Amino acid sequence: MYKVMIVDDEPLFRDFLRIKIDWESHGFRVCCEARNGQEALQEAERHQPHLALVDINMPFIDGIELAERLKVKFERIVIVFISGHNEFEYLQKAVRTGVQDYLLKPFNAEEMLSMLERIKAKLPVLPQESESAELRGQDGEVLHSRAGMPDLGHLRDAVVLDLRMKDSETLEEVRKAIRQLSKYKWGDEYADAMLMGIVSLALSFASERGIPYDQLWENGGDKSPYERLRELDSWEAAEGWMLALYRKLILLMENMRPTKASNLFAAAINYIEEHYADAELSAEQVSCGVFVDPSYLRRVFRKESGFSIVDHITHIRMKKAKELLLKGNRKLSEIAESVGYSDPNYFSKCFKKRFGMTPTEYEQLKKR
Repeated sequence: MYKVMIVDDEPLFRDFLRIKIDWESHGFRVCCEARNGQEALQEAERHQPHLALVDINMPFIDGIELAERLKVKFERIVIVFISGHNEFEYLQKAVRTGVQDYLLKPFNAEEMLSMLERIKAKLPVLPQESESAELRGQDGEVLHSRAGMPDLGHLRDAVVLDLRMKDSETLEEVRKAIRQLSKYKWGDEYADAMLMGIVSLALSFASERGIPYDQLWENGGDKSPYERLRELDSWEAAEGWMLALYRKLILLMENMRPTKASNLFAAAINYIEEHYADAELSAEQVSCGVFVDPSYLRRVFRKESGFSIVDHITHIRMKKAKELLLKGNRKLSEIAESVGYSDPNYFSKCFKKRFGMTPTEYEQLKKR
């Protein structure tokens, strides 16, 4: 697969690119991220990406200068500029620098995928890889096949969703992600990139909530997250370290002074928890339940969590459905109805989209 580096100083935008695009189905995977040009040069040296998505306006080294330096060091790298600037001078500079494409913010996933198709012809031809082949380390030992690994994209989505929705399952999702990754040899490049992705989720969320970086660590912000990870020597240590990071983040969130908006958000979540089984539950009904205008509540939800009211309703329904499936001895149609779905087929479709497997597959997996 082609390796992608994302370079942007906005954490939420990096989240959008990493999570909202189904990279693997298009032959790509995100191998690293950077907040600025200096970090990008270090990450590029380590991961050797084939494609760099670069924001033009960044601190320290801007996108234009970064592109020039990347081209000097990595002649075959494909660079795509992402920016809010729709100015001719930037386009001219981009062409002179050897940038292959340009995306103007804001853009949607479809525009992004269209760009990936356009630039594929400019990427180097990769050696043919057998999807079922086993991977071998430098010492010849057999490693786990990437093809047999679960879809970690769903786990990343779950962590982001649980954090923003203040869900109690956040730590369990993080633990699950680490244990999925532990099927790789410690130090594997792909696993390292995924670990940094999980760390990035916590840091992005902390930044979004105004939590200073140094408050996340016992000894302050004297080291980068990558340096902290490199000090670990096993998957057991990585799991403990990552859980400690997320516990600290959750504690800091809980200690933040509530605002009028956060109190309204909490009241709306409680209303959804009490009425999720109602198939007619809607954003308008939730708004009536907490006595505010629907458009105002939608804005509060977007600000507090980054997700819509309907996203929250679906999230809570899926969470309750998992609990019912684990209890067993219930028909799929009964479970669907219990969590607010009159159509079992549509319920199964929503469940698979959320967890990467059908309700039946999930139930069988838990019985093993």
